[in-house]
Amino acid sequence: MLRVITSGIGLVFLLATGPVSAEASRTGLLALYAELLERYTSEGEQQGLNVRLVDYAGLRADGRWPELIQALEDYPLDSLDSDAQHMAFYLNAYNILAINKVLEHWPVRSLRSVGSLFNPVWRHDAGVVGGQQVTLSYLEHEVLRAMGDPRVHMAINCASLSCPDLRAEPYYADTLEQQLNEQAVRFLHQDGKGIRLDREARVVRLSPIFDWFEEDFEPVGGVDGFVRRYRPDLPGNWPLEADLPYRWSLNGELSARELQALRDDF
Repeated sequence: MLRVITSGIGLVFLLATGPVSAEASRTGLLALYAELLERYTSEGEQQGLNVRLVDYAGLRADGRWPELIQALEDYPLDSLDSDAQHMAFYLNAYNILAINKVLEHWPVRSLRSVGSLFNPVWRHDAGVVGGQQVTLSYLEHEVLRAMGDPRVHMAINCASLSCPDLRAEPYYADTLEQQLNEQAVRFLHQDGKGIRLDREARVVRLSPIFDWFEEDFEPVGGVDGFVRRYRPDLPGNWPLEADLPYRWSLNGELSARELQALRDDF
């Protein structure tokens, strides 16, 4: 039985010693990702929104991050033998590669700014997953949305302030149901981000995510049914409008030097 050591050199040694069991690969990737999330993410506030912030500069300087990217690249996809394993793995893969895209272009004010109107960043090569080159668009639309659970929209993070937050932990197959429900509850309680009660107009305003992907919520009672499942306290006679402003600014802070570098480039 292999023992997975996840601190720096240990993980590199394990990956380099020959064939690794699927369970060891899964455990090693998740353990390393968990360490990095704990070290480099924290609760904070930006532009009036409560958000889980990412220390991108710190991650970029940590030698364990390339190890995580390599572990994702080498992951044995044929070992994913349940729907929960598939979803948990690909949610983690999306979030890891979105972070990595920021790191590749650091410093940057917004991940979306890396691309253009006709060639958005979501369609750029984002990395390799289990030997397959992928884009963030492919992971989101062809893999995760195809699984038929609209809660994936509460679980993927596109490195923006208005996107549902990263968790402080990876997604795990055996706790995925609870984690997805927690993500939906959290997002639908974040004022100005997932929801806002407009008491003057007597309207519940939602993230535009519920407009962009409205069709995905139809199998679970539509947007109204989904939202009220997780917010049964909402006024029953108030309509729901998915028109909150979406803030694409990065869910992280830039130092004075990094901001100056951006100004110099501009």
